[in-house]
Amino acid sequence: MGRRPHVQELTHERLGDRFADALSTYDTARRLDVLIDEFLADDLSGRHVLDVGCGLGFFSERLVQRGAIVTACDIGPGLVEQTKKRARCEAVVADALRLVETFGTSRFDAVVSSECIEHTPSPLDGLKQMVAVVKPGGVIAVSTPNRLWQPVVRLASRFRLRPFDGYENFSTWDAMRQTFEHEGAEVVAERGLHLFPFQFGLHALSTWCDGHLQAARALMINVCVLARKLGGPAAEPRGRR
Repeated sequence: MGRRPHVQELTHERLGDRFADALSTYDTARRLDVLIDEFLADDLSGRHVLDVGCGLGFFSERLVQRGAIVTACDIGPGLVEQTKKRARCEAVVADALRLVETFGTSRFDAVVSSECIEHTPSPLDGLKQMVAVVKPGGVIAVSTPNRLWQPVVRLASRFRLRPFDGYENFSTWDAMRQTFEHEGAEVVAERGLHLFPFQFGLHALSTWCDGHLQAARALMINVCVLARKLGGPAAEPRGRR
C-alpha cells in the first residue's frame, strides 16, 4: 500500500477474536440480504466481484456461494487471512482509499462494500475508488451508517457500550448520491435498514419496517445504495427508489 494506515483504521484488526463477538448476526444477515441477494439478484456465476473491507468474510462467502469469482480485500492482514479461510477466495491486504493502485481501473464486474468506508479518513474518496475499479456497466453495492445517527453512536462509545475505537465517519444519502453522480455512476436503487437500533431485539418488527416503511429511509440507521457505472449495458434496478 502506498499510504501508511492510521492506527484508527485498524480497530477491527486489533479486536481480533472479539470482533466476531461484537457483531450482530441479525444486522449482518440484513445487510447480506440487501446488498447481495436483493441488489445483486442476477446470476453472478463467473462474474468478477471485489469485496472491499471484507472483515471476517461473510460477504465474500455469500458471493462465492452465488458463483462469483471473488477478490476480497481489507486493510487488516489478520482479517484477510480469516476471509481466506471462511470464503476460500482470493484475499489481499489493500487500502480502500487506494484501490486503483492495487487493482487498476475498470477491472471488476461488481464491487460490494458493507460498513467499511466509515472506518476510513475519507469515506467519499472510498466511493470514488470503487467506481474507478469497476467496469463500465458494472455496479457498486455499498452500505454505511447514516450520519443522522452519529451522535447516538458517539454517546454509546463514550460510555463504553461499544468496543470500537477507530474512525467512524458516517455519510448522508445526498453526499453518496452526489459522489456517485460526479464520478460517472447513476444510483439505481436505495434501501434503508433499521428504523430503530437492532440492539432492542425487536427483529421481526425491524424487518417489517425495512420492508414497508422505505418512505422513511432517510431516518434509518444504515444507508444502502446500488450504483451503476455509466458507459456499459444498463443494469436492472433491484431495490426501491
